[in-house]
Amino acid sequence: MEYKLEELVPVTAMLAEKYTSKESSSVTYENAQMLMGAVIYCIEEQEAACGNVPAGGRKVKAAEAYEAGYAQVLDKTNRAREVYNRLTADFEDYGCRNYKDTVTGGMPAFFLYYDVRFQPQNHIITLDYPTVGTYVDRCGIDLIYEYLCDIETESRLLSCFQTSAVRELLRRTEERFGVPYMENLCSLALLSAIGCIVAEHPFSSLVLEKNDIEKIGMYFREDSLPEVERKAGAYIRMIAEAAGLGSEQEYFQNLRREYALRIFHGTKHRVLEALFL
Repeated sequence: MEYKLEELVPVTAMLAEKYTSKESSSVTYENAQMLMGAVIYCIEEQEAACGNVPAGGRKVKAAEAYEAGYAQVLDKTNRAREVYNRLTADFEDYGCRNYKDTVTGGMPAFFLYYDVRFQPQNHIITLDYPTVGTYVDRCGIDLIYEYLCDIETESRLLSCFQTSAVRELLRRTEERFGVPYMENLCSLALLSAIGCIVAEHPFSSLVLEKNDIEKIGMYFREDSLPEVERKAGAYIRMIAEAAGLGSEQEYFQNLRREYALRIFHGTKHRVLEALFL
């Protein structure tokens, strides 16, 4: 952002007037920081969408950039709500409490309390359920919108497995470790699906038997770590395409390296059953 402090202060003062309904000429230091953060957030939103200098070459004034950015934030909030409505129209939590609580419990609180005008940089909820995606330096509606889009993509992938199979896989995992599952469901299901493909079972079943572990070990036994990673990536692509996510399969490639490390060391130390059973 190329605006100087003296350009931002009048915009913040204008916002402070709205915040106090013109009943006070001053706000606390904490509220002033909050309002300056709101101004900066909206301007950065505008710059991300349209840039700072229009075709004519005139630099957009800070107040104009703020109002345009505010409109962008409103629009993204509406789009996030549309994603959420699609997601929850036929939502399946597979018995994962953390997943359910975040999507059907926490997210409505965001839409109820999100303050687009005075605190758009605050996303309010903690998003305890982890996705495959990463959100470095994201906050406010930017974070929520991207998170919801990722959850929607992941729900489409999960729908290519039998619902009962995902539920049973989750039950076995929680039973093995003795604690509620707090990690990502796609990560759990995709790894099991890769094992099923190698063992020549339908990947949608997510069911492996003890005698399949030897077959999986033999398949990866001579592979280097890069080769295991290449194979894992190919299987992730295959499963994503089967789910109708060919154009979005790259998103799930975030898991490729993690899978390769786990499979490589599991094969080397003969503990693959800890991964696949």
